[in-house]
Amino acid sequence: MSLPARRYLFFVSKPYSFAILEPLQEYILAETPGDVRWYLASLAKQHAAPGQALTTTRQVHDFNPDAVLAPGNAVPHFWPGLKVQLFHGLDDEVRGFYRLTGFFDLYCTSGPAITGPFDQLAREHGHFLVEETGWPKLDPLAMHQDQTALRKVLGLDPAMPVLLYAPTFPPRYSSASALMPAIEQLIGGPYQWLIKFHPQMDAAVQHAYRQLSNQYLQVVDNQNILPAMQAADVLISDTSSVAYEFLLMDRPIITFRAIARKDKGLDITQTEQLAGAIRRSLDRPDEFASKRREYLSQLHPYLDGHSSRRVVEAVEHVLRDNLHRHLRRKPLNLVRKWKVRRLAAT
Repeated sequence: MSLPARRYLFFVSKPYSFAILEPLQEYILAETPGDVRWYLASLAKQHAAPGQALTTTRQVHDFNPDAVLAPGNAVPHFWPGLKVQLFHGLDDEVRGFYRLTGFFDLYCTSGPAITGPFDQLAREHGHFLVEETGWPKLDPLAMHQDQTALRKVLGLDPAMPVLLYAPTFPPRYSSASALMPAIEQLIGGPYQWLIKFHPQMDAAVQHAYRQLSNQYLQVVDNQNILPAMQAADVLISDTSSVAYEFLLMDRPIITFRAIARKDKGLDITQTEQLAGAIRRSLDRPDEFASKRREYLSQLHPYLDGHSSRRVVEAVEHVLRDNLHRHLRRKPLNLVRKWKVRRLAAT
């Protein structure tokens, strides 16, 4: 597809969104005549933009984006451009994943399991479009980084098994507090631990884990979890999207009280089960391989590293054919729109 010189604006309110959008920026700047700007709001403003940034609505109007892309569930409706939802993760099991906010013209979904429900919602409501593209964040995983080299970069012993623990942050879903005593008992070998927190994890919980740091356990502060995923032999999580992202590694997964697809790995319900689950996962890494492949085909079947390209092509398809001009009027949603105005101004 021949692409015109479109202007893209990335709207970011959470730090974890940078890793979702950076592969998309890389593709646009390297493979198209397009241009990219970033607009940071809320917690994301504590970090430097990984590209050229805009800071006011006036600057946004001057840039006049053809499309505004956001991994969150809201975007300034009063800005110009096609509003595109890229999603913050693949964790469709959590409450509210399919709740419509009325801000977006186009939903770029990651795989059939997510595309189907959104297609149904699009038919019912008629105020947005759906295109299955894959998720840009996972594009770098197609590069197959050398695991031994990554471990050396992270200061790990290449010969010792690596366990990545990445819990979600909402207290009702998070395993962080419950599993801490079990993890503390397992520190000191024969494993190496990488702990990766969601940026919104309770600060007191994060501090408690940092107190455990030693030669066998380190907290990963890099916002991008992909290097840690590639270095790990086993992932331990709960309902976090990371459990589904890790499916691309085709390595064992342990979850604590998962809600859906519990057989993607070992799902434990008691903290004292963790040690045995780790040993079993390392001894039998292929035990759940068929289920991992099945769920990957449902959630993110794209292993080619070209999801960013498909997102750009989906946006171009809508803009070129003016498909968004035929959508029904979006719900007023005045309270949420007022909140987004405040968010964009802070």
